[in-house]
Amino acid sequence: MITLTPTERDIHRVLSTRAREADLAKPREACLTYKELGLLIDPEGHNSGMSRPPFRTLFPALGHVSMYEVEHGRPMLSALVVAQDSRVPGPGFVELARHLQLPVNDPDTYWDDELVEVVRFWSAHDPVLLLDAAVDRLMSELGAIKAAVRRLGGA
Repeated sequence: MITLTPTERDIHRVLSTRAREADLAKPREACLTYKELGLLIDPEGHNSGMSRPPFRTLFPALGHVSMYEVEHGRPMLSALVVAQDSRVPGPGFVELARHLQLPVNDPDTYWDDELVEVVRFWSAHDPVLLLDAAVDRLMSELGAIKAAVRRLGGA
């Protein structure tokens, strides 16, 4: 079970708030750059790896937040964070999705789809969705444990 650090909780709070307040018809407008996120988390710039390239502390923290979200059955919040020049996430976004064994059929459209899912999920303002996502993930894990126990019992 993943536990977020205080900084990661701050990242989660900023991103989930952005997604909650986003317009589902215009999900890209909810995006912010790595630098913008870093400055929201560390406005004084004490941690240069959070607010300045090459973002050595921001990238791992952002990835950890997305792993936490996937573990809880929710879409990757890091879909909201983009590079300043390209206005799309870096290659680490799709790499993380693949590492988490998410269905990345087309890397070029995966981000758009995930961004829509993030905004759809969080802007619904439905606490039942949050609970359902957690319960669904838990049931999936319990099913995997049950299958493993059966395999051990049959061996």
